[in-house]
Amino acid sequence: MTLKATTTAAFLMAAVASPSLAQFHMPRLPVLIPHHQEAPGMPGQPPAPLASPGALQADLVVKSGSDTVYFPQHSASLDPNSAATLAAQARWLLANPFVNIRLEGHGGPMDSRDYALAIGERRADSVRDFLMLQGVAPSRISVISWGKERPGTVRIGTSVVAAGPRVVTRVQ
Repeated sequence: MTLKATTTAAFLMAAVASPSLAQFHMPRLPVLIPHHQEAPGMPGQPPAPLASPGALQADLVVKSGSDTVYFPQHSASLDPNSAATLAAQARWLLANPFVNIRLEGHGGPMDSRDYALAIGERRADSVRDFLMLQGVAPSRISVISWGKERPGTVRIGTSVVAAGPRVVTRVQ
């Protein structure tokens, strides 16, 4: 037997034989739960957002690069730039599980009213599908098509030009 093993065995035998050592125990520390969280296993509501929708929208734009993805004319397919922006938006949404969004699809200015509404919805649906594949819950996403009723503008340097076919992610 080694010295360490004999010392450990002697200590254990003394602990059993001595009532003062046998009753020794560590004090139980209280469990501290911060006021903004609930105890494990307790049902409850998700934490309330600490910021307004406008502040959350600005945070989305800063962290993901943009709240808008653009599409080619007469298309609802995502290009690599759009996919990269949406992947960043999905990461932001997964980090902020209390935030719901509305995807606003837009048609082109030269489209007919009915076609613009239909293609706007298809574009918003393709963005929703992409976000869902990234892990965002479908219950957090709503879709609307504005067609060409809400034309947007984009500032390029000192010029302002009409925004084309796009989907805008709005925090609700």
